[in-house]
Amino acid sequence: MSQGSVEYLDHMTDAYLRIRGSNLEEAFEYAGKGLVGTMYELEGIETNKQVLITAGGKDLENLLFDWLDKILLIVLIDRIIMSEFKVKIIHDDKTGHYAIHGYGKGEQINQDRHELKVEIKGITYHEMKILDNKDKGEVMLEYIVDL
Repeated sequence: MSQGSVEYLDHMTDAYLRIRGSNLEEAFEYAGKGLVGTMYELEGIETNKQVLITAGGKDLENLLFDWLDKILLIVLIDRIIMSEFKVKIIHDDKTGHYAIHGYGKGEQINQDRHELKVEIKGITYHEMKILDNKDKGEVMLEYIVDL
């Protein structure tokens, strides 16, 4: 059973998100959903397009940054709004690097149906956290996006 959630926290000038997942992969999936949900209403999004997304990082924070940045670019450049994500996180024991092989599902942005709530300028490392709370059986992510 999924424990995943997206919580939008108060911040004076930017969007501050707290994500919870039952494991690291689910948390990254909800992080993508939270990012897109900051910009657009996700309810009613059709999932007729599947977009492959790969990301990499030297550590988990770097991986989260790259994952979110790739999603933001797909929304802004390819004009695809995604409401579902699936990821597989791979750790290379030899190099210590991480990689994501995943996808997002959604549809082409239609201005008649999808109203932009707020424009995101970029992802930041400021206040980025990844906490694995094994006692609670959850992973919590926090990140800020620059509006």
